[in-house]
Amino acid sequence: MPIKPELNVSGYRGIWKQTLTDEIVAKYTQAFFLFTKDDSGKKNPTILIGRDGRESGEDIKKVIIKELENLGTNIIDGDIMPTPTVLFSVRKHKYDGAIIITASHNPIEYNGLKFVNNKALFTIKEEVEKIKKYYENPIREDSHSDKKSTFIQNYNFSKEHADHILKYINVEAIRTRKFKVAVDMINASACVIDPYLFEKLGIELIPLNNIPNGKFGHKPEPLKENLSDIEKLAKTSGANLGFVHDPDADRLVVVNEKGEVISEEYSLALGIENILSKNKNQTIVINLSTSQMSADIAKKYGSKCIRSKIGEGYVVKKMLSNNAIIGGEGNGGVIYPTINTVRDSFTGLSLILELLAERNQTVTECITTLPKYFIKKDKWPIIGKNLSEIYSKLKSHFKDVKTDEQDGLRLDFSDSSWLHLRPSNTEPIIRLFGEAKDKKTIEALFNEAKLTLQAK
Repeated sequence: MPIKPELNVSGYRGIWKQTLTDEIVAKYTQAFFLFTKDDSGKKNPTILIGRDGRESGEDIKKVIIKELENLGTNIIDGDIMPTPTVLFSVRKHKYDGAIIITASHNPIEYNGLKFVNNKALFTIKEEVEKIKKYYENPIREDSHSDKKSTFIQNYNFSKEHADHILKYINVEAIRTRKFKVAVDMINASACVIDPYLFEKLGIELIPLNNIPNGKFGHKPEPLKENLSDIEKLAKTSGANLGFVHDPDADRLVVVNEKGEVISEEYSLALGIENILSKNKNQTIVINLSTSQMSADIAKKYGSKCIRSKIGEGYVVKKMLSNNAIIGGEGNGGVIYPTINTVRDSFTGLSLILELLAERNQTVTECITTLPKYFIKKDKWPIIGKNLSEIYSKLKSHFKDVKTDEQDGLRLDFSDSSWLHLRPSNTEPIIRLFGEAKDKKTIEALFNEAKLTLQAK
């Protein structure tokens, strides 16, 4: 049974017309307007609206526009926009904030709202709490502006985002390689940028699900079990490699030259390999459940790896405070601040193409040069379980290990194996992640952890 929807650092997600209604959208729009007005100090802030292409997005956008027009806000309607494009556009055009209509990788019946502040970053915990307070209180009388709302439709954002990426990528090397690339755009926001970006990179694009109508060609979470169509297309078309986006295009999955989906952990690892091989003695930031592979790559290039709590906002915050050159999350989320301070699948795929082109390697040849780990993920019900007691049991059992408790409990062993236990933000379950250099070791660690927790 899912946890009741509420606004958090990942936004608000619900089933359209059930746990996400016109009234909820209207109230959160008003709340975000008040937050943006106070945050910017402007009586008439400028707010960008973008959506990931879901069919319900158009109706939700109409509710948002109506509310903002009543409040006298300056509205920029970007319509279908990838999430990373929204954040890039807020920064480039110095807008006061943005509302993204997206449920990310959630099933098709879901939609949601994500909020971007005037620093072009997702709202952090403290800001989310302010928005929630405004949501609970009626609209203030002094909130209505005497200035008429302005409404602008702008569809150049995707081109601007792509052109910005191209400034920092070795386009000539990629064009010389003459790649054939299969891309699954999941009938969502990636459709509005991929064709232009790949044309500029001189790539023969083999598209799949490339009409942005929100009618997803498969379950939207980019997991291997959902991606048989792109594997078949990559194999039968003779593509050099392939890519898969999620609906709002912040996560990226790679398909190798054999037409096989590889672990999404490699999306980040390949990006880090590219950047650190050219920029040694730097800092990277990854979250606590991201593969040790990225940390080992950092060590190879004399760089420091810092771990953060789970969640893009926490990763970005640590990246900015530590001046990290690159970072991200192992779910296929590459963050390269030189281009964009958000998980950006277009930046990620461009870095990977550049790496393969400059080294004249296939995906398989490239990943064989990287550290190899076996990752395992599990979950079990949280009901009736005391988290503090669970953490205490594991710490007492596993001696002489390094512990990290900034987000649940992570245990690091001397052989580079690790376990990470934490409660889910979206379901009443405990998630267990772990990794080791061989499958036998990680299986044994999982079994040992479970037996320890079952013991009285």
